[in-house]
Amino acid sequence: MSSQSGWYRIKELERRSGVSRRTVHFYLERGLLHPPRRTGRTMAYYDDEHVAELKYIRVARAQGTPLFAIKERLATRPGHSAASSGHPSRPLERGDRERARPARRGRPAGRQEMRERILDAACRLFLRKGFRATAVSDITARLGVGKGTFYFYFSDKNELFLECAPRIFQALFSGKWEALRRERDPVRRLALRAEAVLPVLERFCAILALAREALDSPEARIRDMGRQTIASICLPLEDDLSKGMARGLIRPLDAKATSMMLVGLMESLQYLQAVGVELNAAQVRDAVSRLILSGIQSA
Repeated sequence: MSSQSGWYRIKELERRSGVSRRTVHFYLERGLLHPPRRTGRTMAYYDDEHVAELKYIRVARAQGTPLFAIKERLATRPGHSAASSGHPSRPLERGDRERARPARRGRPAGRQEMRERILDAACRLFLRKGFRATAVSDITARLGVGKGTFYFYFSDKNELFLECAPRIFQALFSGKWEALRRERDPVRRLALRAEAVLPVLERFCAILALAREALDSPEARIRDMGRQTIASICLPLEDDLSKGMARGLIRPLDAKATSMMLVGLMESLQYLQAVGVELNAAQVRDAVSRLILSGIQSA
């Protein structure tokens, strides 16, 4: 939103958006919201755009959209300010609060650094060995620490995996989001998505394997993470397909089923590599783009 009627403390933001402060802080950490204005060590002020973003997230979550896809959709909304680039809204006026001061850090740097090291090591091992085959002892051995250190930060491997899965997925395409955000043609966006996967095909397929493994977990929250991970890959494809059909660029088809087929197409390339078929990156990129476009475009 370009206009703003005021600045709100967290309590007022909760009332206006219907979202709890704990959830607000979670969304801030995940980069779904732009940072608030800080006016002291514990004072943070929010604006009307925060309210709009939170209401949008509430509706999207109620429809079953995972956070990965919501973050991408938010980035394409008119007037949305990317969290990573800061918020260009007006500064706090003198009557609002005194000059901004740095915010207090939540944890000592040493503890936060160790937590990040555990997450990084786990992400690498989950991708290489899979969820089931990776033990807590594998992670601690890689870091040269005892299990007590691990359990200081995480209650178990399941909790760790729940934090790793979004990191693994987002890191995979960290350099591609901006190009996708700028592209408005839904057909071209589909081609860009295919091009983004090809250089990281092995890791992309490893993420899908992790998600399928999670679907077989006896624990509901791990199964849910598996479903969310697969949805985070397929829902953006569904969106582009639906928008393309609405504009007459794509022939009528089942968007959900087609999105799954497109994912399967990318997986099949890894199978070709596994059986020793020589694949030239440029030729594969061109062939995949042409196949996707010729297969779905309206005549």
